Amino acid sequence: MRRTWWRLAVGLAVVAAGAGLAAVQSQRRAAQPTAATQVREPAAAGSFYPAEASALRKAVEEFISQAQVARERGELIALIVPHAGYEYSGKVAGCAYRQIEGRNYDTVVIVGPSHRVPFRGAALSGAGAWRTPLGQVPVDADAERAIAAADSRAQVLPEAHEVEHSVEVQVPFLQCSLRGFALVPVTMVDFSRTNCEALASALASIARRKRVLLVASSDMSHYPDYGDAVRVDKATLRAIETLDAQAVEKAAAREMSEGTANLATVLCGEGPVKTILMAARKLGANRVRVLRYANSGDVRGGDRSRVVGYCAVAIYRVKGLRAPALRKPGSPRALNLSQQKRLLRLARTTIEKYVTSGDIVEASEHEETLLQPAGAFVTLKKHGALRGCIGRMEASGPLCTTVRDMAIAAAVQDRRFPPVVKEEFPGLKIEISVLSPLRRVSNPGEIDIKKHGIVVESNGRSGVFLPQVARETGWSKEVLLGELCEQKAGLPRDAWKHGATLYVFTVQEFHE
Repeated sequence: MRRTWWRLAVGLAVVAAGAGLAAVQSQRRAAQPTAATQVREPAAAGSFYPAEASALRKAVEEFISQAQVARERGELIALIVPHAGYEYSGKVAGCAYRQIEGRNYDTVVIVGPSHRVPFRGAALSGAGAWRTPLGQVPVDADAERAIAAADSRAQVLPEAHEVEHSVEVQVPFLQCSLRGFALVPVTMVDFSRTNCEALASALASIARRKRVLLVASSDMSHYPDYGDAVRVDKATLRAIETLDAQAVEKAAAREMSEGTANLATVLCGEGPVKTILMAARKLGANRVRVLRYANSGDVRGGDRSRVVGYCAVAIYRVKGLRAPALRKPGSPRALNLSQQKRLLRLARTTIEKYVTSGDIVEASEHEETLLQPAGAFVTLKKHGALRGCIGRMEASGPLCTTVRDMAIAAAVQDRRFPPVVKEEFPGLKIEISVLSPLRRVSNPGEIDIKKHGIVVESNGRSGVFLPQVARETGWSKEVLLGELCEQKAGLPRDAWKHGATLYVFTVQEFHE
């Protein structure tokens, strides 16, 4: 892989590095959506699906009518559907939308990934309606306002929807399956557990007040060969069947760590899938059914050496059925001296390789402790002075991969410093901090600045200090919290006294 692709990947990783917990939240376009008359015009018509109305309706109705899937008993809460071109994934999507025929919903919320526009939180379209060749669908402005009110990360960001196909390709299927519904289009880039949980809570709150169908738009594995795609995707589907977002996260991390040839992602909409699973759980969902799986190699003439996977999944609330138990997140296991040295060596090798050639080294670890999901920061110092520091708060992937990714980010993405150049290598010292899960505290008295890292969050802004900051500065708790609010989160200095949310975590730190 070369530098061009990786700059985007690292950019998204830094966005995911704690839902803005490691950097200041960018200014939101608007605190809440307002009434809009703008119509969002189709961007994918003629490429992902037919641009002519009669041809589009015929294709979608055939996909739905040909679906050989019996309807499940119970209340349909959510769907997971693919978003590829209809010639590849239309038959799979049809199996999902067959399930909603004859049902009634006031609002359909579609959550899809943003493939082109990076941002934090969740992006609402702000349009008054969405148009496809089959006509217009109104946007539920009240639901958008409720989401923005409940989720401080949500923002109106029309440019995140202008050319994005992941939501749009679902709309014609809905137009052929439902009548009298409104739409809430949402896209996201930050797939961290914190961001997914915030959006899921907002979606669940509106679904308790009206009849809402939740839709996660996601394709599955990208670009392995046919056999590997089937193996990887079946493992991901087993995780989805647990109705546990953390199980999906861990399964994706595990599959990505195993070195499958050409595997670029396990779920391109991992965030939307986790969000919808979380929201469905909150709404009492207790049954997951995989309706159909296929990949692009199943299409006539499809290239089986390089495929993309697709699934149709339905999530129900069935009376009298108990939901699968959730896994409880735990702290990462402590690293011994040998494991610490291996991660430090990986970080240095990664930086030197990337800076000199633009290539990314493989994080080819096989020891379970180094593959455990954990958040981590990589700090660079030069002659004792800070030279870069970026981290990922969420345990969203194997520790070794997180260290590799954050090493690159600290070297070339920390905006406070110019990118590292190879002449600096001899003078650089690397420090790694492996993080425990965040714990919310009810008051500052619970914080021990000698051992706790601290996160502050308020009004969509957030910032983080590692425990090392208090030790290196000698600040008192009050000064530390003031600097955290003002310097790192862009909040009033005394925000920690006036309603800001505080979290603490511990670290295992080690250095060269």
